[in-house]
Amino acid sequence: MTTKRRVARGWLRGCLIWATCVIALLTATGARAGDAPWVFGTELDVVPFLNDGYYLSAILGKGRLRGRIVRTELTTPGFATDDGFKDNDLEVWAGIVDIYFKDDFKGWWFGPGLERWTGEVTEEASGLRQGYATNILTLGGGYTWWFSKHFYLNPWAAVHFPIGGDRDVEFSSSTFSIDPTPEASVKLGFMF
Repeated sequence: MTTKRRVARGWLRGCLIWATCVIALLTATGARAGDAPWVFGTELDVVPFLNDGYYLSAILGKGRLRGRIVRTELTTPGFATDDGFKDNDLEVWAGIVDIYFKDDFKGWWFGPGLERWTGEVTEEASGLRQGYATNILTLGGGYTWWFSKHFYLNPWAAVHFPIGGDRDVEFSSSTFSIDPTPEASVKLGFMF
């Protein structure tokens, strides 16, 4: 099977999983969201800023559900990069649905999503640099603390699972692997 075909099949599989989750969640929680107002917002995440990058998000929500579109760029830290490699520069586009257990987006939440990771990494031994593109299923959760009507703090954790695209990047003397990756951080949010 060609690389393009594997990428397309992985992306399609991920889209189907994500769509199934979203439909099930909307059906299960739709009755509760009837009188709730629509909210809009954004969040700032600490991790990308600490790793030479940025994080931008747009949030739309109602009831106990909210959707996030995220754009992130960062250089993964050395401890999170395979041995023998450095300068793993990563660009991420993500679509995530957050499901809260309480109204008004308070307390515990969990969220499935799909991400597209496009990166470049350098093999230390040869100095060669190569790119990759991987489709990711992400499963995360956290807790939202509101400290005013419009601002909140959101510590969270997630695991990112490769489901399509490049899983390994072959170099002359070693292989860079895209494996399931845990992540944790804190976001500062603004909703109106």
